[in-house]
Amino acid sequence: MSDRYTEVIMGGAEEKATLASVYSQGTEPVLVSVSDNGRDEAWGIGTALFVVPAIPPDASPTLEYALRVRREASFTGRCSECNATVGMRTFASASGIGVSASELPHRNNCSASDENVGPQLSRHYEKSSRQTVEQKVKASSIKARQRTESIPHENRVAIRNPEFKKWAITFLDEMLSPQSREMCGHLEANVAQAWNIITADKVWRCDECHAYYQESIKKGEVELSIREEFTCDFCDKFSAPIEPLVIRIDNFVMSGGFCTECAKAAQRAPQTRKVKSRGKNRRKRR
Repeated sequence: MSDRYTEVIMGGAEEKATLASVYSQGTEPVLVSVSDNGRDEAWGIGTALFVVPAIPPDASPTLEYALRVRREASFTGRCSECNATVGMRTFASASGIGVSASELPHRNNCSASDENVGPQLSRHYEKSSRQTVEQKVKASSIKARQRTESIPHENRVAIRNPEFKKWAITFLDEMLSPQSREMCGHLEANVAQAWNIITADKVWRCDECHAYYQESIKKGEVELSIREEFTCDFCDKFSAPIEPLVIRIDNFVMSGGFCTECAKAAQRAPQTRKVKSRGKNRRKRR
């Protein structure tokens, strides 16, 4: 540990104690806001607010891992990879509220260190700036397709009926209606990524926010409207049970449900007309 960092810790003893108190509460971090350019996020834990780099939707596995390790270290006060612990430096005060910068002296070979994350993040955004919106949307569509294809067949309805396929496009237009459309901060900052929506909730979310939201539902932290949750998206009838439904159109992924009757009808492929073949003993044309 350097002398400079020792001075930082000694100078921010009060702030460090406050942060230690926040960490000890075991409160789950909550996303508060996303910067206009989508590159930074503000997270709240108890009475503390943390500003951390956002994880780009098209980040490489190596960069994503490094940013997740760095984020987790900020939220817990200790790096899971190199065991660095947090220090504090107060640099401003307004109306009696101290504004501090937390510092984690990651080892140089730690994936979450400034020396590792900084250059990777710079290269990523430099490469991203050279891509067109169309290229980004195409890449996000491929990623969305791969994710939906990994969902077990018993947890989704395969739409084969042309009438239902036509309905799906109309339904997507309704979900994207400016009058009723809501979205997470990541989508507001960058529309060229996967859009996810749970039809009982009607809020569009990026992949990461969607994953957090699904986890909150599983834990019982979010209660969906019973009426919405058990209403068939096709016929609007209140029905139980509801068959799980996942519809992907390009980079838009909608999760909802069909009643049993509509689920069966949606999976019913159109019958093709059979053409009678000419028999062997039929008279050939002269």
